[in-house]
Amino acid sequence: MPRRATSVCGKLSDMKLCQCKWCSVFVIVLTACSDNPAAKNRDSAVIDRRVSLSVAGSTIRTGWDSAAGPVMVLATSRLSTAVMIVLPGLTDSMLAATSHFELHGLANIPVDLFGSKGLVGSSTLQLSSQQSDSAGCVSWPGGQVLAPVPVGWRIALEKGRAIGLPLDSMEGMTGVDSAQFATDVVNIALLLTGGADPVFSGIPFFVRKGYRLMTSSVSVIIAEAVRRINEEANPREEHLLLVAERSTGNAEYLVGFHVRSAGTEESLETSEILSALRLAKTNRLAIVVTFDREDGGKVGLLERLGPSDWRVVWKSAYSGC
Repeated sequence: MPRRATSVCGKLSDMKLCQCKWCSVFVIVLTACSDNPAAKNRDSAVIDRRVSLSVAGSTIRTGWDSAAGPVMVLATSRLSTAVMIVLPGLTDSMLAATSHFELHGLANIPVDLFGSKGLVGSSTLQLSSQQSDSAGCVSWPGGQVLAPVPVGWRIALEKGRAIGLPLDSMEGMTGVDSAQFATDVVNIALLLTGGADPVFSGIPFFVRKGYRLMTSSVSVIIAEAVRRINEEANPREEHLLLVAERSTGNAEYLVGFHVRSAGTEESLETSEILSALRLAKTNRLAIVVTFDREDGGKVGLLERLGPSDWRVVWKSAYSGC
């Protein structure tokens, strides 16, 4: 049975690939960070929509890890060359208030493409003309990477910024390994009682998505455990994203991070793991994770700061409707 170590709760928000309700690439701008969805709770900064934002600047206040480079690119589908460009220095209100971005410093930069299998290819980032969303939704500027692109790529960073690490999906494991993996995740989830709604007490968890990350020194579990109340009049779910690790030769997992979301389908925050990396400059392990709501979301960097200590060091502005 695993025991609990340091846990850090945070909120990340995701994008949905084929219906890119919000999208992403990262640039560097001096700003402050906001956790709340812009469409629902914008911060107090007032910004003229005519403002142009420069690639140059500092993202210290937002927590963006400069070792990851000046930009991150997110695929809008698993086969498409179209991308969204997330600017890591923007707050919710700044993104919502900006209709034009000065991105010339990002034109034609070489990028590495990453997915669940690690580094899957390289390409060049190209910028697209910027258009306002006809529905009035908050969106990131768009672009494309030069074709051809490998199947399954999810994110891109400036070339040379990170080493891709392969993730073993629970779906790809053998029957015995998959069952043991699910058991480990459920046992870990049962330990994390803090913040749980008592209405879910006694309801069993199942593993919606799960991955194992192996390094020379640790085995890391990254998973989302779910439990449901299937009442026709009031269906509810609880989603628990967790990261746990054990050192080589140790049978016991220690929880390094978890975040919980509970409620109706419309109010839930769900997660998706896009890629695992080792940042070249700092040698730090990082997971790119998205946290989705029904109408949009955010993306963030979940980094390993020490043994069994994983934290969300950065979250993007919220984009969506």
